Amino acid sequence: MLRRLRLAVGAAALAAATAAPALVPAEAAAARYPDPIITTEKSGDPSVVETRSGRVLVTTGPRVRRARWDPGEGWRWISPALSRLPRWAVVDDVWAADLARIGDRWVLYYAARVRGLGKGRRCIGVATAPTAYGAFRPIDARPLVCHARADTPRAWDTVPRTPGLPRRGVIDPSYFLDPSTGTPYLLYKTDGRPSSIRLLPLGPRGIAPAAGATSSQLVRADWVMENPVVLRRGGFYHLFTSEDIWSRCSYRTVWRRSADLATWPTRPRRVLLSRATTDGLCGPGGADVLLVDRRPLMYFHGWVRNDNGRPPEPPFMAGGRGPAAHRVLYGARLRFVDDVPTLVRYLARRSE
Repeated sequence: MLRRLRLAVGAAALAAATAAPALVPAEAAAARYPDPIITTEKSGDPSVVETRSGRVLVTTGPRVRRARWDPGEGWRWISPALSRLPRWAVVDDVWAADLARIGDRWVLYYAARVRGLGKGRRCIGVATAPTAYGAFRPIDARPLVCHARADTPRAWDTVPRTPGLPRRGVIDPSYFLDPSTGTPYLLYKTDGRPSSIRLLPLGPRGIAPAAGATSSQLVRADWVMENPVVLRRGGFYHLFTSEDIWSRCSYRTVWRRSADLATWPTRPRRVLLSRATTDGLCGPGGADVLLVDRRPLMYFHGWVRNDNGRPPEPPFMAGGRGPAAHRVLYGARLRFVDDVPTLVRYLARRSE
């Protein structure tokens, strides 16, 4: 249950997008670390949706890790979301899935490994199920998004050979239904550096592009920029992305604001979640926004040590320097003051 109202981030602090977070001594930080919602399994790159009976979480992992939340009962892990891999994919290691209700069924977007793009590189696939708790059946015919040189059937949307951009695959799919126009979109990241976020108009069923549509670039950066999520609120579009290296404590969540979907490159970015603004969390990123009764909740991951459940301190790098660690799920209420997003309190394990 969240407790620390001092977590609220002032607008002045948000403007320091590139400032290095102050290091917090271990003894002081331990007393005010926010409590994670789920600690029993790895919870990287969360996506959370509301259903008639509760909430469903999907995260990075074999066949897409999945958990459910029921009022008064808290979170518990259930069967993986994907019934199997699509025929064009290899290796059961699925990244950064996103779940959405479209029409009378649920659609799962995910990044699966393929041949032809280099070791570990991915295409974006689609799977469907009648409920968010059921087994999602992948669409085998072709990926939704990929590079043309992948050893798969040609994707619905192929990333153009833009000069300077790597051709290493695509990751981090994110569904967005624009409430002002009713148009559904898929956002995704072209993997590697420079990084780019692209926007693909979808057809009404969400499993293929709209007729004649291809993706366009929203924003590009020389640094790592990923995990795009768009929220329409107060007459503005708010774009949340993660920055820096995912395996380090410096990983953070930033936001941009725009009056339309075409002018992101000119909009300044500001820090929302970092080690400094969350009282010492390590790598708060992969953020997703869920509207509940029109009030926004933000779910995100952070690293904790395997031995004591506390966030590691820099210099830390997962799988390298520092203690063994895994990512856990955090949540917080989000408030917009003068069209600026601010965290106001963390969520409790059972209540939200």
